[in-house]
Amino acid sequence: MIKCKRVFSASLFMGLILLGSVAMPLSVEAQCPAPEKLEPGIKKIFPKLQFEMMKVSPSEVSGFCRIQIKVGAQIHLLYADSRGDFLFNGNLFEIKSARNLTQETVQYLNRFTPEEMRQLEPLTAFTMGHGKKTVYLVTDPQCPYCKDAEVLLKKIMAKENLLSVRFLLFPLASHKGAKEQCISILCDKRGLEGYDSGYQSDNQCTEGINKIESTLALLQKKGINSTPTFIYSDGIFIPGLPSEGELRRRLGLPKGNQ
Repeated sequence: MIKCKRVFSASLFMGLILLGSVAMPLSVEAQCPAPEKLEPGIKKIFPKLQFEMMKVSPSEVSGFCRIQIKVGAQIHLLYADSRGDFLFNGNLFEIKSARNLTQETVQYLNRFTPEEMRQLEPLTAFTMGHGKKTVYLVTDPQCPYCKDAEVLLKKIMAKENLLSVRFLLFPLASHKGAKEQCISILCDKRGLEGYDSGYQSDNQCTEGINKIESTLALLQKKGINSTPTFIYSDGIFIPGLPSEGELRRRLGLPKGNQ
């Protein structure tokens, strides 16, 4: 995926890392080690990683345990064998379906709760379309890939009148003047047209400042730090610019002629 800002990943290395001295066969059913047994090993392998142990449970693969750790605002996954002798840091794929089970689990664990989804509604800067299916677009007026995301959404909406897109203005600190630009668009009520045309004024009204600050606070609390990011109705958010097929699949729309 293409992003305007690189997203942090706890995947510092890929592969199988030996914590013990001798490889032992995995048990058929994982009897997972206690978190306090695994935590010292994680600190040993990743001495600079600041994390919080969350949970250890059996994974989708017999004999493997799934370790949830919190790094900053987001939950990440590691894997261990049932004895706690080995630590695996990487993506677990299901061959039959080609699904990335690690990625899907991480997205689910970090999703917006129903209450947080309700908090997004008043933060909406403006809306495009009036369909029954809703998606939030986290965007920055100076992000070129955000423009591409908008073009993609408009392409889909031109074929099916089923979508409503709610824009969340999320000016990146790396884009000089983007925050002030977002505030002025809100204060002068320029809406989507002003956003698309690059509108900017010196109007920095209190209402606009508060809305942008509240948007930044909530999204950063969830670990969002890049644009574009799509937030779907089930609370799952995915950064980057998706393909039309991927976006249609996530929205539950017909495949269409891409």
